[in-house]
Amino acid sequence: MFEIVGRLRCPVCSEIVTIDDKVFLDIINTVIHQKCYYKALRRLPIQDEGSFQKMLLKYPFLHDDEDDSI
Repeated sequence: MFEIVGRLRCPVCSEIVTIDDKVFLDIINTVIHQKCYYKALRRLPIQDEGSFQKMLLKYPFLHDDEDDSI
């Protein structure tokens, strides 16, 4: 169901974001590790925070629907 799990990488450290990682979701819907956010050169305002699992359940745009693939 969540094909993004194990494939999404933090844009700052390039490590895979795991289901239990604490993340921020910024205003352009970028998922960033909380520990990496303050290391970024450009920081956009934070829209939401919590575990990656919480973000997956809360935001449908993070779901990779098979029907939408080309």
